[in-house]
Amino acid sequence: MHSNSQTKKVLDFLRRNAPQSYNAKTISKCLHIPEKTVKVCLYRLFKKDKIIRYCRGFYQANIDISLLHKLENPPTTLHGIMLECKTTKTLQKVIDGIPSKQYTDEAVMLFDSLGFLPATNYRYYRDLWYEGRKITITVQLKGKVDIHISSSDNPLIYPDFLKMLDFLNGFLERIAPFGERKVVQLLEVGLAKDFRQLRLDGVKSVTLKVFTNAWGRIYYKDDLKMTRFEHHLVSKMSLDDALRSLSILTNPVNYVVESRPDDPNNPSYG
Repeated sequence: MHSNSQTKKVLDFLRRNAPQSYNAKTISKCLHIPEKTVKVCLYRLFKKDKIIRYCRGFYQANIDISLLHKLENPPTTLHGIMLECKTTKTLQKVIDGIPSKQYTDEAVMLFDSLGFLPATNYRYYRDLWYEGRKITITVQLKGKVDIHISSSDNPLIYPDFLKMLDFLNGFLERIAPFGERKVVQLLEVGLAKDFRQLRLDGVKSVTLKVFTNAWGRIYYKDDLKMTRFEHHLVSKMSLDDALRSLSILTNPVNYVVESRPDDPNNPSYG
């Protein structure tokens, strides 16, 4: 048998059994190839960076994207979240029927009581921390509330995101109808999977931009020691609709399609 064919058999064996490591003796018994020949094949594959030496005498397949399913199945997490909604109260002073560039006294008192600080362009802002994640809330003069959730270094799983929304609802109840998810807009969100056992060889990151409102990126995140597969969406949908979509995207196993009723007169038919 040609040596190249035997080398391929050894490589295929290691790839099929990734990420386990094997020595020449074990591979020889499994493939019925002389141990001496296996050692030569392992040496060639190691020199070509096809395999790695796990420890003295033991080798395993060099992990690439095609073998990710053998390594781990990390959860789909959320980060880079932007939300928007309108305030429940008029914040802008009206003088002789004309809106001015001043907040009402009631609005200023409310901001002070909640710890908001004045910013540029007639805005007030407040930074909050929730389980190690920074939330920046900005209120604009004309009654718009922007919420940015920074969680790149500590991404959110879907249940954690729901708990954070409950926290924000409690904080913002005197300013905005945040509990009414149909009137809150999701402007941006990033979905990511972080792989601990995968390293990018030769590149720092790869960015893919296919649509005008979405882009994807693969990069090694040094602070987390993980390779991140990230998809970022810039959109505008109600938080109510967004949560239904995110629930399916982050945990598709729990998604159940309701069957269509047999009765054509049933309003749910069709």
